[in-house]
Amino acid sequence: MPELPEVEVVRKSLNQKIKNKEIKKVLVRNKNLRFKVPADFKNFLKNKKVTNVSRFSKYLILCLDKKSFCLIHLGMSGTIHLVNFKKKNIFTNTSFYNSPLLPKKHNHIE
Repeated sequence: MPELPEVEVVRKSLNQKIKNKEIKKVLVRNKNLRFKVPADFKNFLKNKKVTNVSRFSKYLILCLDKKSFCLIHLGMSGTIHLVNFKKKNIFTNTSFYNSPLLPKKHNHIE
């Protein structure tokens, strides 16, 4: 499980890569999470623009347009996956599709 410094690294990386980008598609691979994923979760996020990425404790907050947000906890893996929806990818858990692909480096974001 990532500690606060790692969560802050992820927040900064996400903010740099997805701020002012639109979420095109969301894939929930595992619905057996701590809380049930709402049936309309994917539709709620689809076509929303990320206006900022902030943090409260170990939670990441995707601030979205239309006065909405998405709260994310990195869980035990400490990763979030952003992928290019036009290319074939291997997904785990929840993937937020956006492009361009993030660079492969030690930033806890794949």
